[in-house]
Amino acid sequence: MEFGIRNKNNMKRTYKTIKSVLKHHIKTGVRSLWTWKNDNFTMIYENYAGDDRIYTSNQLLKILNDE
Repeated sequence: MEFGIRNKNNMKRTYKTIKSVLKHHIKTGVRSLWTWKNDNFTMIYENYAGDDRIYTSNQLLKILNDE
């Protein structure tokens, strides 16, 4: 997992949209699970059989805020 990923212009990513979604899920009590790999965020809807790490909304938001 790569933290501090930079975009084409060498500017640090802010993850504004995903942070907004995560905050909304936390505020409204949505119990969602997420994976994050290669700068792709995926919400898990059904049984998950992959090897990627799974995060709750709170865990993922904390990681992104600590970036």
